[in-house]
Amino acid sequence: YVGVHCDGGFADLVRLPSGNFLPIPAGLDYEAAAIAADAVNTNWHCMRERARINPHDQVLLIGAGGGVGIHGVQIAKLFGARVIAADISDDKLALARQWGADETINVRAVDDLSAAVRAATNGLGVDAAVDYVGRGTTFQAAIDSLAVAGRAVAIGGLPEVFSFDTRRLVQTEKVITGSRHSTRAEFMETMEIMARGIVKPVIGMRRHFTELEDIFRAITDQTLSGRGALTYDN
Repeated sequence: YVGVHCDGGFADLVRLPSGNFLPIPAGLDYEAAAIAADAVNTNWHCMRERARINPHDQVLLIGAGGGVGIHGVQIAKLFGARVIAADISDDKLALARQWGADETINVRAVDDLSAAVRAATNGLGVDAAVDYVGRGTTFQAAIDSLAVAGRAVAIGGLPEVFSFDTRRLVQTEKVITGSRHSTRAEFMETMEIMARGIVKPVIGMRRHFTELEDIFRAITDQTLSGRGALTYDN
């Protein structure tokens, strides 16, 4: 991937093998297609193949108001889940509710996120928890929030180490996994559902690519809700 395995993710022109390109369906503009390629596509694979969301599942999304998480709210609802959104600000949580979250938890307003999740699920815990943040503390909270045989999925990834009780893992049969991107076929599916308006792009900030630092600053300051979009000259 350009920008992951090699430099060039912010270049205005790139040279790539023809096999890297896919047709954009009618009804989908470049901005929406760019969001489909990452924020929506990643969630589609995660919810279906890793979190394995079923109708009526209770699902916790940690970092639900961010650029990837807010699209996860839409897809989890599309799969029929009851969504509990967790984030660090009321603005981000209001956005999550706007896009379908059934319940919200301000992480900074509670002492223990997993205890708050259990209180919201009649003590049962959630069937699946997706961590978009990727810190040791947030993924630990995801695991601790699970019901018996629940699935914890890491999408966000930071080089942090944490520990857990393996005996408790055995006793509860919890599943811990990561979710990275998607297959080519899944990408085509996500572009199609966006072209049909089933999932919509959520953009919190638009900037010309020469003003890229504005978006990075908003991400670093944790003030950006939704996805940041860069525009290029035609």
